[in-house]
Amino acid sequence: MFSNFFNQIVSNFGFKCTNDFSNSIVHNKLLILTLPLAGITSIFESMLGLQNLTVMAFLVLILLELITGLIASKVRGEKIVSNKFGRFGLKVLVWMTLLYITNSIRLEYINVENNFDTLASSLFTWLHGTLFIYIVLEYLISVLENLSVITGDSKKSLINTITNKLNSFLGNEKNKRKNKND
Repeated sequence: MFSNFFNQIVSNFGFKCTNDFSNSIVHNKLLILTLPLAGITSIFESMLGLQNLTVMAFLVLILLELITGLIASKVRGEKIVSNKFGRFGLKVLVWMTLLYITNSIRLEYINVENNFDTLASSLFTWLHGTLFIYIVLEYLISVLENLSVITGDSKKSLINTITNKLNSFLGNEKNKRKNKND
């Protein structure tokens, strides 16, 4: 009785049945992907001291490095062997462990009121942030190197472009500071 009633209502909006309507709201494939990612980001947020959006971007970057690495290997004509996956997994494990350790130590000192603990908290907060930025830059550079292989550009061209952009940026920053001091 209720199912016929709901089927009539949803059919007025172009759906075949209530099941068709519910599938349009909750995409099963998206839900299957979302639930584990939500759990992973929650764990990473509490253990590694990273925000959900940061964790998602970080995971996407890691996956992008893996995917572009596989494609670049194929372009170079290299066999994809298990030790490459092992090295990749080991690197990810080491980075996550270091983020966990620096975050744990940072949290240990964060709410204590004496000067030493405040200094230790600041130091480990800085170390945690620096480590995260280093990891992101390493993966980003690896993705860019893989993309240069995929597109047929040389690594030297990519490195020169990045170096020139950094020098230009840093040079402009030095000139800005110099002009402010004059």
